[in-house]
Amino acid sequence: MIYVKVLGPTVVEVDGARLPEAALGGRLRQVLEILAVNAGQPVPKEVLADHIWDGTPPPTYLGTLESYVCVLRKRLGLAGGRRSSLATRDRGYVLDGPDVHVDLEDFRALAHGGPQRPEDRVQRVLKALRLVRGPLLAQEPYAGWAAQAREAFDQELTETLSPAAGLANEIGDYDAAKLLARGAVERHPYCEAAWQELIRAHWRSGDRGEALGAYAALRHLLLEELGEQPSISTQELYLSVLREQDSGRHSSQRQELGLLLRLLRQALEGVPGVAVPSHDAALSTAAIGFLEHAGREEPILAGLA
Repeated sequence: MIYVKVLGPTVVEVDGARLPEAALGGRLRQVLEILAVNAGQPVPKEVLADHIWDGTPPPTYLGTLESYVCVLRKRLGLAGGRRSSLATRDRGYVLDGPDVHVDLEDFRALAHGGPQRPEDRVQRVLKALRLVRGPLLAQEPYAGWAAQAREAFDQELTETLSPAAGLANEIGDYDAAKLLARGAVERHPYCEAAWQELIRAHWRSGDRGEALGAYAALRHLLLEELGEQPSISTQELYLSVLREQDSGRHSSQRQELGLLLRLLRQALEGVPGVAVPSHDAALSTAAIGFLEHAGREEPILAGLA
């Protein structure tokens, strides 16, 4: 069993044992990586050579490339020929077979599986996300072919995580929604749909401060990098969070005022000779009248003392 992991630093396991990095260095590793991200599809020798020699392969590239594949087969414990898991086919090579697994293919199988309940869908995407250990082909930061594959996967990842975050919000799994939405905005910082799901998840779970903070982070990013404000739909979501916060504050203020009025009524009821009105609106007038009367009598009382 061969397991090739490219969702992060490249790792190769053969029958559960990890191959040392020294066994798959340089162009040898690149050949395997190119075949892994195209698992199941033959890659022509010319394309392989163009990628690993950055567009300028040497005149003897065919022989060199064949030697790379021969060494790869030995390191992976594979035989040669058309029936090999690293087979020669269609004037190229293909990595395929029941004994070969690639984490990128596992991710896609989980993320794009068949119809399922919303809860199952969210859990499958979360499981797929756990396979992502870092940027695709992280050990190839400068190669053009790797950058192109990485950009395409980042888009695929965002388009997978953002709707799943929305689904998690719909079923009330806000922790999952936050995890999925964060994963999306980390790979595609300008994806407002993912930011909206992150704001919504914080808001619905009661973390209004975090929701407002997420909006502020998005707004700062868009203004700094693109010179644009968030979209109307994002601004409306932000205003909804603000309105609920203001409503909550006003409700708290009403409760505090009601308590003060009850205390004032109790205090006036304990003063002899004060007629306590039945309506709360008149309580303050009665209290002010009592205080003014008490103030006029104070000097007389002082003189009698």
